[in-house]
Amino acid sequence: MAQLLPLEKEISDIFAKFPAFPDNIKEILVKISPYLCIIGVVFGGLGLLAAFGLGVGVSAIGAAAYGGMGIYWISMLFLAAMVALEAMAISPLMKRQKKGWDYLYYVFLLSLINGVVSIFGSFSGGIFSLILTFVIGGWILFQVREKYL
Repeated sequence: MAQLLPLEKEISDIFAKFPAFPDNIKEILVKISPYLCIIGVVFGGLGLLAAFGLGVGVSAIGAAAYGGMGIYWISMLFLAAMVALEAMAISPLMKRQKKGWDYLYYVFLLSLINGVVSIFGSFSGGIFSLILTFVIGGWILFQVREKYL
């Protein structure tokens, strides 16, 4: 059996209780996942350019939405890590390698941590966003895991 990633067994046990997708849906998700990652890298990269390169005005607007500059910049660091991991996942996902799924799993975990950080920053809708990320993102992620093992 392959070595499990941090919290993978615990999270997997939660999603094992969810309804399974039909195999044809899993296949579609596996086929489009590298392209969704490319889109995520492009839009995430544009977001990072806006935060780090376009000036203080854009950053101030983002910081106001997050409840403060500290939380905003922490979220931008999480975004940078998630964009990097998504970029690294593209090639292995195209080859259906487990390493690609592992990278997406780490993106999922970072997204959850970022959601918790956002809640502490008084970001409106943070709890709702965190729940949606966990339920929908995790359900899809663990449905296709078997295709990469």
